[in-house]
Amino acid sequence: MNELQETIKSICDEFADISAILAARSRELDRRELFDKEIETEINNIKKNRHENK
Repeated sequence: MNELQETIKSICDEFADISAILAARSRELDRRELFDKEIETEINNIKKNRHENK
């Protein structure tokens, strides 16, 4: 029975680690998406300003 409990605890620990990695990756992707939107906005502003100055 003790061996079963240790196995279950080990599996739970592995799932906790996987969950933490996925959460960190999700936050990274959210930051990347925000950055991409900010860059897109800046590029569009530059294009707009270039067009207005012609």
